[in-house]
Amino acid sequence: MKYFGTDGIRGIYGEGMTEDLAYRAGRALAYVFGGRAIVGRDTRSSGPAIEGALAAGLTAGGADVCLAGVLPTPATALLTGTRGCSFGVEVSASHNPPEYNGLKVFLPGGRKIPRGTESAVEYCMDNAPPCSPRGVRTEWRGGEDEYVSYVVGRVYDLASSAGLSADLGGMKLLLDHGGGAGKNAAERVLTALGAEVHILCEDCRGECINVRCGALHPEAMCKEAAGYDLAAALDGDADRLALYCRRMLAGDEVLYNLTRYPLGDTVVGTVLTNSALGERLAGRGMRLVRTDVGDRNISEVMSVLGAKLGGEPSGHFIIGGGSGDGVLSAAAVAALAASGGLHTLNCRRQCSADIPVVRGMPLPSAIARAEREAGRLAERVVIRPSGTEPVLRVMAEGGDAEGAIALAREMLA
Repeated sequence: MKYFGTDGIRGIYGEGMTEDLAYRAGRALAYVFGGRAIVGRDTRSSGPAIEGALAAGLTAGGADVCLAGVLPTPATALLTGTRGCSFGVEVSASHNPPEYNGLKVFLPGGRKIPRGTESAVEYCMDNAPPCSPRGVRTEWRGGEDEYVSYVVGRVYDLASSAGLSADLGGMKLLLDHGGGAGKNAAERVLTALGAEVHILCEDCRGECINVRCGALHPEAMCKEAAGYDLAAALDGDADRLALYCRRMLAGDEVLYNLTRYPLGDTVVGTVLTNSALGERLAGRGMRLVRTDVGDRNISEVMSVLGAKLGGEPSGHFIIGGGSGDGVLSAAAVAALAASGGLHTLNCRRQCSADIPVVRGMPLPSAIARAEREAGRLAERVVIRPSGTEPVLRVMAEGGDAEGAIALAREMLA
């Protein structure tokens, strides 16, 4: 793919992500999907410029566009369906540093667009589609209210289905919003459920997004978490979540706790999901299905299998369907914590490392061979090319995990 990566289009503002690219993407999306689009964005300083260029492209391509302002990614995903749109776009580079920006594209129902459709969009970006009657641009700021109402109602429904209470009264929660789009929505949801919410840092300036804070840098949250019943950290667009409850919770442990809600007997994880989760689920008559890394892949497999719960160690959790939702997941886990506490999952020890690729990406056969050889030392080894950087990502679980990674590095570096 020329423009689309693991999760949408992404790059450093002014280099890999420019106004011209956003305009061409908007025009192409309008041609491929037509109809009406909703656009949200995170708090990055470059957001308004990219949003404006995208909107210009969308209307030039004939689509009507509704600019919804600063919204968490899961809110834009939700509103794509509830507002009757053909597609939605979040202007965000997710967990990346503030100098990055990007575009995430959603279908009604909150799922990312398929790879084949991305290819069609890329073709239209490089080959201007025929002119269409210009679409209409409008602005609307009711998206956060609708999203907050949805999440609160969803948590009440989940708790009721499990015979639990969604009342967080008496709970003291710490929220690290990562300087991003989830601050207001997350605080409003947790407060509406009765919790006493303390914000780790009020600063939501675009130049602070994901900088030494949030789900990918939970150290600041951990330092301040003593005395709180639960601490939650979101990434910049609030589709990822990290949790602290007397200690940092592994992503697979969070997913295990979410299985306490009656969401079916199939849970979708990834190749990186800890084997301990699969074993614990099997003991309860449930099954773990693995797919490639990324909430897009999890969502697609969930749709095929009819599964209602999925997630990955990095902090994407999907409840019901659509895409990762850090705000809904945080509130759902908080309700579990308020109703008897969280359950422990004793995960197998995992080690991870990145192997820089300096002479071109190794052939798949070489990667498979390294996995087999390293797998003689550890219980399980996964080696995969990064979708965003020139590196191979290695995970080894159990056994001599460090030795397995060292051997993989020796064979592939």
